[in-house]
Amino acid sequence: MPRLSDFAFDHIVVGGGAMGSATAWQLAKRGRSVLLIEQFTSKHLVGSSHGGTRIFRLGHQQEVYTSLGISALQLWRELEAESDTSLLELIGHVDHGPVEVIADIEEVLNTNNLDSTRMSPDAASERWPGMVFDTHVLFSPDGGRVYAQRTVDTLWKQIVKLGGEILPNTEVLEIKIEGDNAFVETATQTFRTQSVVVAAGAWVPLLVAGLVNMRQLTPMRAQPTHFTPNPEFDDIDLWPTFIHRGISSEPQNDTMWYGLWTPGEGVKVAPHNVLDPLDLEDRSFEVNAQHEQETQQYVTDWLPGLDPNSAHSTTCIYTTDANEDFILDRQGPITVCSPCSGQGFKYVPAIGAITADLAMGGTQAVTQWRLSE
Repeated sequence: MPRLSDFAFDHIVVGGGAMGSATAWQLAKRGRSVLLIEQFTSKHLVGSSHGGTRIFRLGHQQEVYTSLGISALQLWRELEAESDTSLLELIGHVDHGPVEVIADIEEVLNTNNLDSTRMSPDAASERWPGMVFDTHVLFSPDGGRVYAQRTVDTLWKQIVKLGGEILPNTEVLEIKIEGDNAFVETATQTFRTQSVVVAAGAWVPLLVAGLVNMRQLTPMRAQPTHFTPNPEFDDIDLWPTFIHRGISSEPQNDTMWYGLWTPGEGVKVAPHNVLDPLDLEDRSFEVNAQHEQETQQYVTDWLPGLDPNSAHSTTCIYTTDANEDFILDRQGPITVCSPCSGQGFKYVPAIGAITADLAMGGTQAVTQWRLSE
C-alpha cells in the first residue's frame, strides 16, 4: 500500500469535474477541510464537463427537477457574485412538440409561479426565423445557457481560495472502508477520512463496486454537432435554447432533440440518448458518420437558419440511468454523486449543495435519487 498521508481530511471528493468541484466548493464554504482529487486536470476532453455551454431551463415534466432548477438558479448567482464571473445567461428557452408533453411542462411551471408563454408555430418562427417549430410551442424566459468549462475553472479557483486542496493528474486506484474510516489510495499516497464523495462520472461504478448498493449506471458516448448560422441568421439573439420533444407528426419517433448557441462555436444540436457504447479503457473519439448525417438531416428539416454542411461533431460521455434519474445518496462513509443521463449540468451548484449536505451527515429525502436499499 502507498504510504499513509500525514493529513486526514474531513472530506475527500473524487472527481474534479463540475459536480465534484461544486461539492468541494460547498464543503469548503462551510469551513470543512476538503481534498479534491482529479485523475486529469481541470481542462480535459475525456469526461462530461468540458466544452463551451449547456442548456439551463426550469421547465420539466417532473416537479422535483423544476424545484431543483429554482434552487440552482439562486446558487448560480451566488457563485457568480463570489467569483465575479459570468456563468449563466438567461436568454429564454423553448420547448415544442407533442401536446401532452408541452402541457405537462406548462403545468409544472404554472404550479411554481414561473412565467411561460404558449405560442403557435408560426408566431414562434416569426420571432426566431431560423427555426421551424412543431405543433405546440412553450417559451420560458427563465432558460438559457451556462458556461461549462468556465464553471469548472471558476469552482477550482473558489475551492483553493476557501482553503480547499486539489490534486490534479492523480488517479484514485481504490477506496477501502475500515470501520468508520475510508482510505483513498493513489499511486503514491493513501488518504484517511470519514467522508468520501465519489463524483467521478462514468468512473463511479468502478470506484464504488462492492462498497455500496447501487442501481446500474452505463457509460455511453454522445455526439453533439455544431453548425454555422447562415449569414442572415448570424445573430446570437435569434437562437434561444430549445428542446424538440419528439416529432408530433411521427408518433413512432420519440427522439428528443436539443440545441443552443455556443459563442465561438456555432449552434450545438444533438439528439438526446442517441448514444454509442463506450469502453472507458479504450475510448474512441472517432465521429459516428451516421449520427452526424442524421443530425444534418434534422437541421435541414427544422433549423433552416443553419448551414447543414458546416457540421463539426465532437464526443462526450453520458452516464445513463434507466429512468434518467440521479443518484445522490450516502451509505456509510461514501456519498455517491451521479447526476445522470445528460441532464445534470444545469443543476451544478444545487447538486454541490445537496451532496455536501449528504457528506456532512444528511439524508436523501427524494426517493428516486437514493441508492438501492
